[in-house]
Amino acid sequence: MRIFFVCLAVAMLAGCSTSPISAENAEPVPKSRFHAFGSKADAQLVVTRDSGFYGAACNYYFYIDGVLAAEFASGEVAKFGVKRGRHILGIKPSLVCSGKALIEREIQIESGESVRRRIHVSGDSYDISPTTM
Repeated sequence: MRIFFVCLAVAMLAGCSTSPISAENAEPVPKSRFHAFGSKADAQLVVTRDSGFYGAACNYYFYIDGVLAAEFASGEVAKFGVKRGRHILGIKPSLVCSGKALIEREIQIESGESVRRRIHVSGDSYDISPTTM
């Protein structure tokens, strides 16, 4: 019986975070939720939202320099064309999960470069961070 409760606790804790997914294995963000930065530009920004059950009911709005670029569901990827230079990336949960603040991170990108970022959700927090996936 004790083993059952230990396994149950481990399973519940494992469900409280998301798992990275490679851009190649993720589903593309549908056109209906892809809003800006779809044209080819100096550089490419590849953003993937982790997969997993936790937070799956909430889509996340993704901003580039204050402009809504896309709305991500769990396990999705989008590729954005951006100009070289400094950019501010932002994420926040959709209205279904309102009450959460916008999180912003700065990136520097050069011409011809492809930069990857991932949106991850864990517990009561979310963030956007560098990734190799």
